[in-house]
Amino acid sequence: MIMVCLTFCYFILSGCAHWGAQPSEQTLDTWSITGKIGIRTPHESVAGFLTWQQNEHAFDIYVSGPLAQGATRIIGDLDSVTIEQGGQTKQGVDPQQLIWQELGWQFPLSNLKHWLTGNTAPKSKAKIIKQGDRLESFKQDGWTITYLRFDDYYHLPERIRISQGNWRFTIIVKTWSV
Repeated sequence: MIMVCLTFCYFILSGCAHWGAQPSEQTLDTWSITGKIGIRTPHESVAGFLTWQQNEHAFDIYVSGPLAQGATRIIGDLDSVTIEQGGQTKQGVDPQQLIWQELGWQFPLSNLKHWLTGNTAPKSKAKIIKQGDRLESFKQDGWTITYLRFDDYYHLPERIRISQGNWRFTIIVKTWSV
């Protein structure tokens, strides 16, 4: 009898955290956000305004400081990416590599479009922890994603912290358009 109770407790408790693909409750292909972003790296901390437009695989990301100082625009799709900064334009085929090369940021762009909408990226495993009906936090591809607040209308993340070692991105979404 004790063994049955222990087995039952094990299965109940192991259901709280698991490895696996998270079924998307809210898959969005086309959306846009405006808000703020804070970036902390081993060498600097910066804060700015963020505008992100996502249309299936195409993205247009604009980050700027106060009065548009240090404005950076990242435009791309599955085949190419362009970074515009300080009047210069750089192009490449791998967004994460070009962002690292040009900005010095370890930026998980390919997963971020999923993480921003409250989902795990579909092509890799994630360790998921749920709170009620919403995803609270998970680990994926070495990053820890924590949802600190959700929008009341769309039920989409409003405050997100993404971290890996000494790297941390905090995104505060002011407006969602879906």
